[in-house]
Amino acid sequence: MNIKSLLIGSAAALAVVSGAKAADAVVAAEPEPMEYVRVCDAYGTGYFYLPGTETCLKIGGKVRFEKYYSKASGRDDVGKRNQGYYEWHTRAWVDVDAKNDSEWGTVYSFIRLQADSYNNTDHVNDFGAFYYMGIGGLEFGQFDTPLVRFHGYTGNTINDGVYANDWDRQYVSYTASFDSFSAMVYIQNDLYNGANYRKNGFDTDADGVDDYWRGGQNDGGRKFMPDVGAAAKATFGDWEVGLGGGYDESEESFHVRKWVRGDMGMFSVFAMGMYSNDKDNTFWAYNGFGALVTASAKVTDTITISKLVQWWDNDSWQVVGNVAWDVAPGFKASVEAGYADGKYFGNHNVKTGMMRIERTF
Repeated sequence: MNIKSLLIGSAAALAVVSGAKAADAVVAAEPEPMEYVRVCDAYGTGYFYLPGTETCLKIGGKVRFEKYYSKASGRDDVGKRNQGYYEWHTRAWVDVDAKNDSEWGTVYSFIRLQADSYNNTDHVNDFGAFYYMGIGGLEFGQFDTPLVRFHGYTGNTINDGVYANDWDRQYVSYTASFDSFSAMVYIQNDLYNGANYRKNGFDTDADGVDDYWRGGQNDGGRKFMPDVGAAAKATFGDWEVGLGGGYDESEESFHVRKWVRGDMGMFSVFAMGMYSNDKDNTFWAYNGFGALVTASAKVTDTITISKLVQWWDNDSWQVVGNVAWDVAPGFKASVEAGYADGKYFGNHNVKTGMMRIERTF
């Protein structure tokens, strides 16, 4: 073998070895294990686990369109004959509900983001947020009064009666449940950006809210005291009975209500009696007794007919009728008409009508 052949053979061997080492260096990475979204059925339908946690999340919401009409008899405050009033209303909201277990009970939170537009107003100016959180039976938030949520509102009519004035309130509540019996106590903030104090307040931090006052209050209340309330209910088969109320600290007045709710085949009924001793009571702004009754009948798989009748002890009353059609899963159309009369309505009779289209997801 001559020198030339030796050199050529050595170069070829080195090329083969170098090529093998280069090929060994390019190694495809193993794919990361994929974690699929898991369904969480511990708290009902629609929940799923947040990846990597034991928290169950549910996202839902509604989109709503309404056309409303109202016509009062007689004349207005300046002597002109009352005219019919038309209004268009659209609303959209998104709900986010999160829950997980703990040694203290269920840890939960709820957030609702909502936007409204009335007669082409800028919906950004009608944007709101509502929320609450809790652990076990203890809850903190800003939402509808705990008393109304505890008895489950009233019925299936859009105008579901006049039975509360304390919507969108900051509150703290505690609910204890024992099989078919539950009880609740709560406190709620009765302040409106200092509006129920004397107007000689000062906005010391320039946030648009008075946060310092000289002198006392003009509403008979104490600025450090909240409104307080309690309620209890029990179920007996398909029926529920309950009793609740509250003390309005600012007005130094109280309110009580009792209710019964039940199902009878295709029919659902709800009846409630109420009493307040002040026309400005925050729980129910009326001085006297009142009652309301609602009833619904599911006449077909997709059609529900509902009715509401309400009475005040100053000879005022109203009646509402509603027909709702479940057009498709998550899509409902409703039409409603109402008639009211008496002192509570300014000694006018008032005719109302509404059409609502709603998409729920």
